[in-house]
Amino acid sequence: MNEELKEKLKFKIAISQMKEKEKMATNKDKRRISKWIGIAACLVFATTGIVFAKDIGAFFSNLFGGNSSDGVQTAVDNGYVEKAETQYIEAEGMEISVDSFLVDDYNFDMNLKIKLDNRYDINEMRNLQPLDMRVVDENNEIVFLTSEADKMIAEENKTAGTPNYHPLFWGGYGMNGDIISENEIMFHLTAYGSEEHKFPKSKKIYVTFTKVVNRIGMDGSFKDAYKGDWSFELDVPEEMYNRELIIYKVKSCSDNKTKVENATLSSTAFKISISEITTDKIDYELLNKRPPKKVSDMIALQKEYVENSNGKRFETSQRSDGDGGYSSNSDDNKITNYHQTFNLTKFDATDELKVHIFTNKGEEIVIEYERSK
Repeated sequence: MNEELKEKLKFKIAISQMKEKEKMATNKDKRRISKWIGIAACLVFATTGIVFAKDIGAFFSNLFGGNSSDGVQTAVDNGYVEKAETQYIEAEGMEISVDSFLVDDYNFDMNLKIKLDNRYDINEMRNLQPLDMRVVDENNEIVFLTSEADKMIAEENKTAGTPNYHPLFWGGYGMNGDIISENEIMFHLTAYGSEEHKFPKSKKIYVTFTKVVNRIGMDGSFKDAYKGDWSFELDVPEEMYNRELIIYKVKSCSDNKTKVENATLSSTAFKISISEITTDKIDYELLNKRPPKKVSDMIALQKEYVENSNGKRFETSQRSDGDGGYSSNSDDNKITNYHQTFNLTKFDATDELKVHIFTNKGEEIVIEYERSK
């Protein structure tokens, strides 16, 4: 990391000592298997002590916190990040400012810096986060909503006589925070979109919220709520709003019973999709056995990674891009709607890419992609 970039990104970021644990969710109806790390809305990871970062290159792992993906951090390392440093707005002894952010088609990450006055014990306030945050752009398109804000809009629509409400933010998100000084917290928001619901190409972003809460439970419960009127206007750099996805076409697949779709690459992620897999490289009997001998038996596709032409390997994102998964049905030997996100970004892309998928029989499916001209 060069000195200029260090200066650009020299925020005082604390190191969170609690690591995420991989989670797996099973849909009982369709038995949809998800292998990504679960990011429950408003999930907060507590730190076990205070460690202050002295040098950004040496100390922080992910600028936007433990929920963000390695692909997001690769983008940050290559300068794909905006340092906002808005004016602080104060209420109830809390001064809040937008510190930094990035956005592309698949990821929206933002840091808020929170300064507390001496009425608060910072060790008891580490889990502060906005409750009713709304993020819209200059066209009033929704960029992000907390689940509470989404519910509030639903109630507003119901009151206005439009009960046929549909969610305005279709992605998932995670929130956590780091103590960065004796009276400061860096709050991290990690939100992710999908192929069907990408983030808009906004030139301006407006961030508003009126309540900040101190989460105390993994179930989203909170101890205290603090009221204010926090409102911020952010200018999005041209690199972010004038972005274009890179399309990769399928060159070959080692299994002729695997129907592969084109793949897409952004500044933070590489996404692939497979509409149907009927290969005999999967042990369907083991997959459908109940009860299973072990949980991993229920996972048809157990390991994936993508490799560029230089031999560099990139794992699945499993965090802010966590939409990897597929559907299966015990009535037929078939996998459908497989999709996965990898930490490969445009900064490490080559004209040809190779995806490796390993099944529950220990067999491999290899898919080769080539960049569309």
